[in-house]
Amino acid sequence: MLINPPRVNGFPVVREERFEHKDIGSVYPPLSLLYMAAILEKDPDFEIKLLDANGFDLSLNRVYSEITEFSPDMVISRTGFDTQNEDLKIFGTAKDAGAFTILRNKIIADVPEIRDKILKEHPVDIFIDSEPEAVIMDLARTLYENKKSLPEREFPSACLRDPDCKETPPSLDFLQKVKGISYYSGSAVHTSEKEENINDLDLLPFPAYHLLPSLNVYHTGVLQPPFALVATTRGCPFGCSFCAYGKTKLRYRSVDSVIKEITYLKNTFKIKSFLFFDDTISMKQGRTRELAEKMIKTGLSDIDWVCCTRANLVDFKTLKLMKEAGMKEIAIGIETGSPLILKKTKKDVSLDDIRRAAKWCKELKIMFYALVIIGLPGETKKTVKESIDFIKEIDPFYTQFCFAVPFPNTDIYTYYKQHGFL
Repeated sequence: MLINPPRVNGFPVVREERFEHKDIGSVYPPLSLLYMAAILEKDPDFEIKLLDANGFDLSLNRVYSEITEFSPDMVISRTGFDTQNEDLKIFGTAKDAGAFTILRNKIIADVPEIRDKILKEHPVDIFIDSEPEAVIMDLARTLYENKKSLPEREFPSACLRDPDCKETPPSLDFLQKVKGISYYSGSAVHTSEKEENINDLDLLPFPAYHLLPSLNVYHTGVLQPPFALVATTRGCPFGCSFCAYGKTKLRYRSVDSVIKEITYLKNTFKIKSFLFFDDTISMKQGRTRELAEKMIKTGLSDIDWVCCTRANLVDFKTLKLMKEAGMKEIAIGIETGSPLILKKTKKDVSLDDIRRAAKWCKELKIMFYALVIIGLPGETKKTVKESIDFIKEIDPFYTQFCFAVPFPNTDIYTYYKQHGFL
């Protein structure tokens, strides 16, 4: 059973590899769980159930009852970094049902002390440290093959973590050969060898959207349902100081594979919109233009879509072609209007790069979505005013102002810690 936990305090949560946070106006499908489900479905020994409590706004009690009814051997979930305490509540019932509990969060995987604390203090048996799709089949097969060797009784989470417990929980040492995981066994956390990321993304099956009741609950502030996420690349080689997802190997899907997936989503689910869920869609502008041209040629340009990129990786010709292929909105990281702060972010983008991109979007009537961070290292009232003045100058249709968050796997974390700002 793969579970996307409920919303938190009424807010939808995005729990994905490059985007783990509470949101306001957008509800995304659980792409990572959908990929894992699609991989697990290939094994005839597995019966798969996927529950998106976030997307369909289901209560925690509803999740509990679904777990009890399905009685899974294995529960897989993700957590948002800022919603850990709430998201982990589903695992108590999963343990009561006798399930192995498995968790993934990219930022936590990068910070062993947080990961190990979760394994020691919460009913989580296994934490996925490497790319989930590269790990999940081997992990599931290993659990399946060892299930019959375990005692025929519940596997109480309390006994795993309570030194006064009279029962001896079964050992999970059979997991030591599974790459890319950490697990709690024998009052200690054990971490296996890292698993390599999937290099050939064309080998991945399409996400298992058919396991969802519909795609009508998913949307952004601009894009209407039925809505989906489509990833054409994974990874980002840039080293922005504030980013929890950078400095990773960039891998590409073939354009034909992407076209096939969008065509499948259009024909099967009648999607009206989607988000290219890449960190930077236009790393190779030739590839981006090829993708746009094939979307036009294959009749996919009637679907609205949005993407994210960097201001210095677009030009007028590429943006024009993307617009013709259906792009309605483009999100670009401005970060700050202060040249000094921008230089400190190591983003390697200039304010003039941003001015040009904004100007081209206005000329092409593309919605320019600006992303700004307040409170980066060195920020003052003066530099905040520079950011506000810069936004007024380029005049996006929408600006998202965020407060800087020093995630513990980022370069800026040390600055905040040394200055007592945490």
